[in-house]
Amino acid sequence: MTDLGRGATALLVVAALVAACTASGGSTEPPTGVCVKTDASNTVTLTANNLQFSTACIEAIVGKPIVIHFANQEAVPHDLAVYKDNTKQQPLGKTDVITGPNASATLTIPPQLPGRLYFECTIHTSMNGSLVVRGDAPAP
Repeated sequence: MTDLGRGATALLVVAALVAACTASGGSTEPPTGVCVKTDASNTVTLTANNLQFSTACIEAIVGKPIVIHFANQEAVPHDLAVYKDNTKQQPLGKTDVITGPNASATLTIPPQLPGRLYFECTIHTSMNGSLVVRGDAPAP
């Protein structure tokens, strides 16, 4: 293989790694229609089973507190933490660690402006997703 061929191959590998990290890290907004939507009171249920969340995307309404009923359906301990983004520098809320089966906790996040938040199990960080807040920002 020529140096040019090796360089092109290396560039493709780097691009694939960046794409994979971006997809799993919650840094790209999922397309409309794949998110589980909150109900009219901005409440949703999220479950953990087989080391996975029941969804990787939750869609909430702007300007209302977001209530997540979190249920652990397996004997492995889990928690739920929500952050402003996947850097995890600005936490918005976190449940206690719960061990199932059939254990649950409720997390209430203060009203948010439109945008994309990040959630994860801090014990199993591969369990993560986006919390997309949609709608018009409330008037000041």
